[in-house]
Amino acid sequence: PETVRGLTDCLDAAGNTTAAIGKGFAIGSAALVSLALFGAYTVRARVAHVDILNPWVFTGLLFGAMMPYAFAAWTMKSVG
Repeated sequence: PETVRGLTDCLDAAGNTTAAIGKGFAIGSAALVSLALFGAYTVRARVAHVDILNPWVFTGLLFGAMMPYAFAAWTMKSVG
């Protein structure tokens, strides 16, 4: 019936909104955790400063940031 369709459409919209908001929180928390981990590493390794304008440092940061996604993609491709 039409009433059921209307109710399920409303519930679907609410679920999509909740998922979109949750993704925003997940991205924000991931950025904060990565910053905290990098800060903890620099303290533990006694790194005095990080010159992000150095091309080698910037390239290393890009590759380091890419590695978790690359390994996750390879893992997903290996089982699917």
